[in-house]
Amino acid sequence: MYCCTLPFLLGVAVAFAGLSYIMYIPIKEGIVDTFQARTVAISARLIGIVGGVTEGLGIAKHVTMIRLFATHLVVSDNKQPPDTDQLKVEDYTFDDIPVRLYRPTNASDPSPTVIYIHGGGWTIFSVDTYDDVVSEFAVRSGYVFISIEYPLAPDNPFPIPFEACLKAALYVFTHAQTYGVDPRKIAIAGDSAGGNLAAAVALKLSELKDVPKLSFQWLIYPATQAFSFKTPSYIANDDAVPYFLQRESMAGYWCYYMDVNTPTMTKAFRNNNHTSRKLKQSVYASYVDAKLVSTKYQGDSSEETQNSDYGDDEISNQIEKVILNPYFAPLMAPDLSGVAPAFVVTAEFDVLRDDGLMYAQRLKDAGVDVVVYNSLGSIHGFLFWGGVMPKYADTDDTIDMFVKYAKRQFQ
Repeated sequence: MYCCTLPFLLGVAVAFAGLSYIMYIPIKEGIVDTFQARTVAISARLIGIVGGVTEGLGIAKHVTMIRLFATHLVVSDNKQPPDTDQLKVEDYTFDDIPVRLYRPTNASDPSPTVIYIHGGGWTIFSVDTYDDVVSEFAVRSGYVFISIEYPLAPDNPFPIPFEACLKAALYVFTHAQTYGVDPRKIAIAGDSAGGNLAAAVALKLSELKDVPKLSFQWLIYPATQAFSFKTPSYIANDDAVPYFLQRESMAGYWCYYMDVNTPTMTKAFRNNNHTSRKLKQSVYASYVDAKLVSTKYQGDSSEETQNSDYGDDEISNQIEKVILNPYFAPLMAPDLSGVAPAFVVTAEFDVLRDDGLMYAQRLKDAGVDVVVYNSLGSIHGFLFWGGVMPKYADTDDTIDMFVKYAKRQFQ
C-alpha cells in the first residue's frame, strides 16, 4: 500500500507546488482590483508557458497561442451578436475592410458616430473579442460605434493596419448618410495598440484638406512611441502586473508590428539599445522627455532614463525611419497642431502610462484642446476586462466621463 501510494502523493505534491508557483503572483501595492490584476497575470503566465513550449518544439509561435486563447477561450464565434431591445448590430465592408456597426435603438438619425479601433498589440484580438466592450460604449452613450477589423501583424506589418484603418475611416466620411451617420459629428477612438492607430489616423486626417474635421479622438492607454523603453512608467511599472504587459512584451509587440521580431531585436528594444547615441541626443528625444509627465511621476525615473551614451548604430540605422514615422509612433510627429481635440485615458500602473501622458502634453503644447484622465490604481486594459471578468473599479466612472465629454464635443 505504501509503495503504491508514495508515487501518487509525490505527484500530487509536485502538481500542487507547480500550481502554487503559477497561481501566486505578487501584485504591486496600490493596484485597486487585485483579483482582476492577478487573474490577468496568471492567464498571461499560463499562456507564456504554453507558448514557450509550443514555439520551442516548433509546433506554433507564441503569438499564435495568444490568438488561440483570445479567440476560443475569451470569446468568439466570429458572428455579430444578436440584436437586443437596446442595440442593433450589423456587419459591413467599408472599402474592402470588414467593420461592425453598433446602433443603439435610441440613437438619432443621423447619429453622432465613433469609429473604434481595438487593441491587442497589433497582433491579437478582433472586432468579435470587443463586442461586449463596444456594445456597452454604444448603449451607454446612445451613439453609433463602428468597429474596424484591421489585418493583424506580423503577417500584416506596418503600415498595413494603419492604412486599413485610414481607408475605413475615410469611407465613413464619404458614405455617412448611407449608414445613418452624421458627417459633421464623427470621432475616432481606440485602446492600447488601437489607441496608437486611432491617434495615427487622427493625425493623418488633420493633414487632409478635403476631409471634414474629426469631432475628437478618445485615446485609451495608447502606445504612442517605440523610441524609449525607459520612461518613468516603463521603469516603475515593469513588474506591476508580472507576465502581463511589461517592457519585454511591449518590445515584442512593437517588433511584431515592424516585422523584425527576432531575439536580438527584441532584446535591443527592451534594453533601449535599439536607438543610437546620436538618435538619443536628437530632437526626437525631447518628445519622450520625462519632464512631459507630472512631477509626481518624474520621481519614478532613475539615472538610466537620462543616459544617452549608448546604442547599437547598426540596429538604429535599420529601424530609424520606421520608429520615427508619426503614423507608426504618433509621439514622433514634429508638429501636432491642428489635430482633433483629445480625451486621453491612462492607467497609473501601466508601462504605457507615460506614452499617453507625454502625447497629451505635446498636444496641449501644440494648442490642441486636451482632457486627460489618469485612472489611479488601475492597470492596462482596465476598460476591456469588464467584458471578460468582473468590471474593474474605475470602468463605469471612466465610461461616464467619456459620455459627458462626447456630448460636449458633439454639440
